[in-house]
Amino acid sequence: MTDSDGHSSVRIYECPSPDDCDFTAGGTAELLEHVNTEHAEEYQREDWPATDVAQEERDLDEDDNDESADE
Repeated sequence: MTDSDGHSSVRIYECPSPDDCDFTAGGTAELLEHVNTEHAEEYQREDWPATDVAQEERDLDEDDNDESADE
């Protein structure tokens, strides 16, 4: 499916595992089932999820912690 601008309206969700899992899902329920069965309790690791946004948040948190230690 495409919209009026020619962009695809199909969403694909990649597995957020930091262990190079190549699973992709067509919906959030499918992704949730995959994470709960294939990566149970793995999400408690410090490097979970392995997404760009999560990495940026971890970097910001580390910067904040470094600044607090300097004070």
